[in-house]
Amino acid sequence: MSATLILLAILFVSLIFNIPLSRFKIPPIIGYIITGVLITSFFHIEKETIDHIAEFGIIFLMFLIGVEFSPDKLKRMKKEVFVYGLLEMLIVGIGFGFLINYIFKIDLNISLIIGGALALSSTAIVLKLLNESREISKPYGSNSLGILLFQDIAVIPILIAISIIVNKELSLSDMIIQTIGGFISLIVIIYIFGKYIAPFIISQAVKTKSDEIFLSTVLLIVLAAAEAAHFFGLSYSLGAFLAGMIISETPFKYQIEADLVPFRDLLLAVFFVSVGLSVDINFTITHIGIILLYASMIMIIKALLIFGIIKIFNTKRIAIKTALTLSQVGEFAFVIFALLKKYNLTDDNLLQILIVAVVISMIATPFILKYLYNILPIFDKNIKAEIPRLKPAKVDGHIIVIGYDKIGKQVCSKLTNQGMQYIAIDKQIENVNNAIKKGDNVIFGNASDKNVLEALNINNAKSVIITTLNEVYTHLITENILTLNPDIKIIAISDDDFEKEFYKENKVIIVDKNREIARKIMNLLAKL
Repeated sequence: MSATLILLAILFVSLIFNIPLSRFKIPPIIGYIITGVLITSFFHIEKETIDHIAEFGIIFLMFLIGVEFSPDKLKRMKKEVFVYGLLEMLIVGIGFGFLINYIFKIDLNISLIIGGALALSSTAIVLKLLNESREISKPYGSNSLGILLFQDIAVIPILIAISIIVNKELSLSDMIIQTIGGFISLIVIIYIFGKYIAPFIISQAVKTKSDEIFLSTVLLIVLAAAEAAHFFGLSYSLGAFLAGMIISETPFKYQIEADLVPFRDLLLAVFFVSVGLSVDINFTITHIGIILLYASMIMIIKALLIFGIIKIFNTKRIAIKTALTLSQVGEFAFVIFALLKKYNLTDDNLLQILIVAVVISMIATPFILKYLYNILPIFDKNIKAEIPRLKPAKVDGHIIVIGYDKIGKQVCSKLTNQGMQYIAIDKQIENVNNAIKKGDNVIFGNASDKNVLEALNINNAKSVIITTLNEVYTHLITENILTLNPDIKIIAISDDDFEKEFYKENKVIIVDKNREIARKIMNLLAKL
């Protein structure tokens, strides 16, 4: 099959899945993975073609992460990166390594590398979803980001270790020494190229005032670095990561990131399609029972270990949320598995089982994060007792503010200034603790719970303001409020056209943040 037909098939099938999936707020990542599975199952693409697609997807994904990675991030998140991240990779990686060695009787070095692969979580999926839900700045979001950053670093010595293991003449001590030496050499190269060579090359491209030349120069650096790494016996992805790090050290970093925004999702789509391409559908159907068992056990064990690590430094609630968020196995595990297969370092059937198990864990992640706050009480039944509740039952004619985030805080401040009586509620303990310290009338609870709404005296409230930006959560809260008090005035934030029909039918006042921002800009422009 020609490359053009393959590309057409990928685009067509991905659209068939992603358009309906988007209606249910399911990330397109899942649609791309399913696309890859179907393409390789029905079109019988040659293995060489699959490898090329996967290689370029990995190269550009590593490059984008390298661009976003900078020393400044490490300075701001030392504890999350170097303490939580290091502990996660050591404890989870070594734990899985010895478990694999015990169960499958595989060489300990290979077992530890597989364990390291399973310790990795999905940077692409987790950060994308946390950014979209605006949870990235919350404590568990910061923990997740820090651990993911360290995992991105940890991929490098794992890949170097595979290259060294392939050389049969090296002992374990030699492998460790050369891995450390390779990592130090990598840092030296980043410093030299990032400070002296890359800025000069890019500055010359900038002087041409041509967007095409500028972007071509960036891509030249990426591919040249990838090829150079391959020349020295390392993987293309290591070179791509190096290229990203080089560019992150130049003053042109932000312009490069801006120019690459249109390509970002497309390149990630290529990678996740390649993830699906790596799945053997016939093998999966035959071994579905053992694959599901492995997938669930990997996620459970990983979540328990991460919970134990984070619980030492944070509250139980934050530890649970961090553990659930990072319970999947990440995309770089495929890079490691591909190299293990290439060099025949372990059984192909075991690798295929692990690959499909990883895919399943990745598919489960969007649903876990989407319903994170519904899952949370299952693991911590006493969570509501962590902070004291106020007793709003005696309040009458008040305004209920649901969500004490940045918008909620502003709303409460305005209500206070106008002398209006209100009760705010938030399901984030950290937000409530901060509110109580400030003296604001905020209680802890889940506003989608009818019992909680009744405790807020919803039947006698004047109106409700919902400031949460989670469309699913807002819809559920609105339904429950209308069930208890169908005549109450509700104001909510929504920019979802599909949801607006529901709100219109129920006479809910909608604030479209995009439209309001545009209106504000035009008003300011008129005053100039």
